[in-house]
Amino acid sequence: MEDTSYPETVYGSLLSLYHELDQATILLLERAIVQRNLRNYFESLAIFDAFPISATVKAAVVLEHTWTLIAQYRFREARCVAERGLSAFRSKPVRSEDHRATILLRALLAGLDTLIDGSTGKCFESMQEIYSWLSVVPATDFTDVQVWAVNVYYYLPTLLRTAAGSPHFHDIPSVPANPPSSGISLLRKHLQGAGRLNEALFLLDTEMALLPNKDAEIEAMESVRSSCVEPSTQPLTYIEGCVALKLALMYAELGDDEGYREEMFNAAAALSVPNDNEFSSNLLRTDTWLARLELARAGGEGPGAEAWEGFAGYAAKVGDYRIEAKALTEALESMISPDSEEAEDVSPENRERLRERLDNLYSRLGSSFHRSVTRRRVSDQRDERQSQAEGLSNGVVIYGGQSALSSLQV
Repeated sequence: MEDTSYPETVYGSLLSLYHELDQATILLLERAIVQRNLRNYFESLAIFDAFPISATVKAAVVLEHTWTLIAQYRFREARCVAERGLSAFRSKPVRSEDHRATILLRALLAGLDTLIDGSTGKCFESMQEIYSWLSVVPATDFTDVQVWAVNVYYYLPTLLRTAAGSPHFHDIPSVPANPPSSGISLLRKHLQGAGRLNEALFLLDTEMALLPNKDAEIEAMESVRSSCVEPSTQPLTYIEGCVALKLALMYAELGDDEGYREEMFNAAAALSVPNDNEFSSNLLRTDTWLARLELARAGGEGPGAEAWEGFAGYAAKVGDYRIEAKALTEALESMISPDSEEAEDVSPENRERLRERLDNLYSRLGSSFHRSVTRRRVSDQRDERQSQAEGLSNGVVIYGGQSALSSLQV
């Protein structure tokens, strides 16, 4: 029987799958998760590459490795890891833990298929499979694998809405007569009460995307932070730092300079622990830079395409391709949006150069989904600029035209 004792502080959120890992593998996996969470992707993937072959097909390792590559936007490589893991799962005797992990891995693969190939059939199938599995499970009984499955369940429709219209999906956990966010909010609150803060934080971004307004989002974030109390085996300092960063970004977007500065101070204090190399993180550096750009935008001072491209260059250097894509998208938006003053002064050649750079990035990462949506949005913006120009030349005022390119970040 494997020694499955855990480190003093646990960053992983799939502990029910650690039963098949020995102590050395658990410690290695936890190190990889820490580096992934801090967006030190090169360091994290180097650890995954160092795993013994026998460990690379264990459910916890496969799922965490796949999630790390998805977080980095390396979709094609994520699919390879997931497919290899799924093949290994099928070759083993079926146990309940393996069956749950198989459903989750199939759902991740369904999303990756949509991103890479644009196919949507498996997404619908996985949503139905997860709903059939979890719709009758009370929030108090959710396992860690089921929490992951809920997160993926709410993620898949973000792909389907763009790829195949607006799918209908039901709330999980089921809470009749409440808005769609209520089930996931209920689950997150239960996890907090049970001290399962890694899982609560894991759900938070998905939940906030479903909440009706910024006040509700702030309330959810503060709720997670208020649950960070000792004693706990969860990484409370890290969780507090993550919540503070999320709040700082939100306050920056709202133009709340005081709130931004206070929360950025809290984040730096939590994620810059002296003499602890684990906390030397790209997470803090990247989100600090992003928050400053958002604060400048909220104050009406830009930033322009050059500032966003500079940020994209930094993100590319540290391997944060999700942030690189976001920054390039923002730069392109400032060049093509009908509402942007900068767009009038940008040459067609420069605009095309940036579009090709973003297109090539998505091609390299393996996302035909992002490439096609970007091309469609660029075409729509081009048509709208032309319509506005024609309208103005005819004395007609055309309203609207707010770009949605920034919403492409999945």
